[in-house]
Amino acid sequence: MKVTVPCHCGNSFEYEYDETVEINPETADNIVHGRFMNTVCTNCGITLKPEFPVMFTYPPKQIQIFLIPELQRDLFLRGKSLLNNKKPDRFVIGFQELAEKIRIFESGLDDDAIELAKYYILSKIETETETENEIIIYFDSLKNDRLSFQIHGLKEKEVGMLNVDMPFYRMSQEKLEKSINEEPFSKFLTPPYISLMRIYREYTENIE
Repeated sequence: MKVTVPCHCGNSFEYEYDETVEINPETADNIVHGRFMNTVCTNCGITLKPEFPVMFTYPPKQIQIFLIPELQRDLFLRGKSLLNNKKPDRFVIGFQELAEKIRIFESGLDDDAIELAKYYILSKIETETETENEIIIYFDSLKNDRLSFQIHGLKEKEVGMLNVDMPFYRMSQEKLEKSINEEPFSKFLTPPYISLMRIYREYTENIE
């Protein structure tokens, strides 16, 4: 699809991207490292990072992942976006969520169990710390049977890291089987948008 991309310098230029993309090793690497869909302004030469709706296919799990641009987050979660009519296996909002989803799947983990683990981590943070900042948690990696999570919001302009052992993840898997139909778990673990953000932020309407 061809679109017009504006730059801060006042220039606008034509940009073409694919509306359907297969996530292969090269694509996954570009997404995880923030290079996917980057483009360069034809006037000032600055690198721009636009986000447009894309349907990704992920062959290892045989699923489709649809990218909602970050700027449409609130509109989408209130059920007022035309993109709500899409029917993927998973929705993600913004490239950070897409990169996280890839890291989860590439690590051989379940995204719903990871979101439940993030729920318990966030609950502990809110109990033990006093902060008015929005806390956002992303899965980072799995190494030596330890899961690493990025913690955004504890301190201004800093990203904290939290490591947990695999038994914590397995506990989340076991809890998932027993509680997926209970509140508040059903509100953020029901596909296609499996995300703790569905209950962490307050929205007047649920997505369909």
